[in-house]
Amino acid sequence: MSDQQPTDAPSGPGLVARCRGLLLPAIAMVGLAIASYFTWRHFFPAFDPEAREMIRATWRITSLNERPVADDGARGGVSAVRVDEVNSVETEVDRQMAKLDPSYDGWESEILSQRVSQQLAIVRKAMSGGVGFRREQVSSIVSDDFSCLDLRPTQFEVVFSGPRFVVHQYDPTAKHRDAKPRRTHRGAEGFAAALRGLVGSNTAGAVRTAFKVIRVTSENGHLATTVLVEIGVPAEGSTRQINSRWICEWTRSVPPSTDPPLLRSIRVEQFEEVTLVNSSGTLFADCTQAALGSLACYGKQYLHGNNYWAERISVLEASSLLGNYGLAVGDVNGDGLEDLYVCDGGGLPNRLLLQQDDGTLRDVSAEAGVDWLEYSTGALLLDLDNDGDQDLVVATVELVLFMENDGSGKFTFRGGHRAVVDAASLCAADYDNDGDLDIFVCSYESPHRATGFRSRGFASGAPIPYNDANNGSPNALLENRGKFRFLNVTDKVGLGANNHRFSYAAAWEDYDNDGDQDLYVANDYGRNNLYRNDDGRFVDVTQAAGVEDMASGMSVSWADANRDGRMDLYVGNMFSAAGNRVTFQRKFTRSRDDAQAIQRTARGNTLFAGRADGRFDDVSEAAGVTMGRWAWSSRFADLNNDGWPDLIVANGFLTNRRNDDL
Repeated sequence: MSDQQPTDAPSGPGLVARCRGLLLPAIAMVGLAIASYFTWRHFFPAFDPEAREMIRATWRITSLNERPVADDGARGGVSAVRVDEVNSVETEVDRQMAKLDPSYDGWESEILSQRVSQQLAIVRKAMSGGVGFRREQVSSIVSDDFSCLDLRPTQFEVVFSGPRFVVHQYDPTAKHRDAKPRRTHRGAEGFAAALRGLVGSNTAGAVRTAFKVIRVTSENGHLATTVLVEIGVPAEGSTRQINSRWICEWTRSVPPSTDPPLLRSIRVEQFEEVTLVNSSGTLFADCTQAALGSLACYGKQYLHGNNYWAERISVLEASSLLGNYGLAVGDVNGDGLEDLYVCDGGGLPNRLLLQQDDGTLRDVSAEAGVDWLEYSTGALLLDLDNDGDQDLVVATVELVLFMENDGSGKFTFRGGHRAVVDAASLCAADYDNDGDLDIFVCSYESPHRATGFRSRGFASGAPIPYNDANNGSPNALLENRGKFRFLNVTDKVGLGANNHRFSYAAAWEDYDNDGDQDLYVANDYGRNNLYRNDDGRFVDVTQAAGVEDMASGMSVSWADANRDGRMDLYVGNMFSAAGNRVTFQRKFTRSRDDAQAIQRTARGNTLFAGRADGRFDDVSEAAGVTMGRWAWSSRFADLNNDGWPDLIVANGFLTNRRNDDL
């Protein structure tokens, strides 16, 4: 066979070779073009079609230790420059914002809810003046055929009676033979009379009323809403709080129109009245000003909200929009008085405040060596080295910091541990019964995002799926090895199981009474975890125990709530009125297989009652503890010293200047 190439083959380089020959000159030309473009923009910006001038900005001269603060009298200036107008182009943000209008995708129930809320706002305004409101103030919202029974039922049952307050409740299903019949009220005058009877004649000051529409049904020309009602009635020597649930029927035009719905009837489904009786009419007195008012940091640091600091602290310094910073209480100097350590956002110092004999607080943060400027999310005051004084642990954006107390309230930094991606909270217990305290660190972060604040943006680490996210970063158990040495033993002891949630809080408790500390972890966007401790090894028994509680777990607290000798569990979640309205409608349930799970995320807080067999029963609705609003933290505490653990729930969100949110 001949080695000669076919006569029709090209005699020069092949196609690939020729392309390679052209590649380097092409790259050079592209590079030259790019360099020329940026050089032109740099030296001749006026000809750059994308050039824009700066917007209006202010400046002032500050010292190295001073933070810029808006001050008309400050030495500085204002730069006022023109900003070129550009043609408006619809962006993805615009399209998402348009969806805030419920009519965008046909949620008629939400439109009706808005109109009902506007009508109820008229009622709220009328009731604010006490019993003096008139028929004319509410006549515009009721139909001619309106009717209702007394809004304050006569069939009361005393469920609690103590020296400070009494609680009455109404059970609509119970039979009360000797109860006084409830009157029927008709028309606008009847509605006004029913409201006056609800408030009562013994008032001393403005009545605070709030309504929240949590359910909307609209069928066959009828509109019905379930409304939560909360009324505060000040009186001479006492204060009453009314908590009620109304089923309201409204007129509905067919076809729908812009006319506001008119109230046709009200049925009281639940009713509770709490009467607080003492000289001041309050159970607690706000002592914040008295205790902190003399501190310089109180006015300069603590009395300003997120809006204020957002204008003054760089995002790189990590001021949290949610304000989820931690605090700890403990006697740091051995004088028998509890002191306070308060965490804050990045760029603002953490504070150690010593309690004085008169109940005021003194700021010793700098001299104690604990005025960290790092973004801090949690702190513990506890004896880590068994020397009888309270040491300090602080969770920051990068490290968990450990500080040793010398007994007088002066601290020495002993090191940090990079236990998790971004710590959310801390809790301590002697999990292995070796005589010293170990630390569990919760992480609320995605492992796909860079640590610290070098990478930001919710979408880069969004919990997926919404109601059962398992793409978070792992929590960590730090075992105390003595002399302020801590070892991450999470996987070694079995806590690595199901450990990729978005964890907000955790709490230790020996719920099975076997002599070692078990652990419950509250996770946002999904199911929680109960780890049973078996002699230092942990087993995830969440599902078997019946405490998964797939919701927006933010806090957890243990106590024997029913005093049966077994520990019970309270989990703080979010209550969403909009979620309760939307997720129970056929339009929603027909379109999702996980509708029931999504409904659960809007229900609110959960109370689990412990059983003898190690399982738990969900008694939340029967106990009336689900509606804790947007709950961040919850705690069992015996507030009135009667031997029964009560519940206190911290709640709220970004409400800005609105003060009528239930």
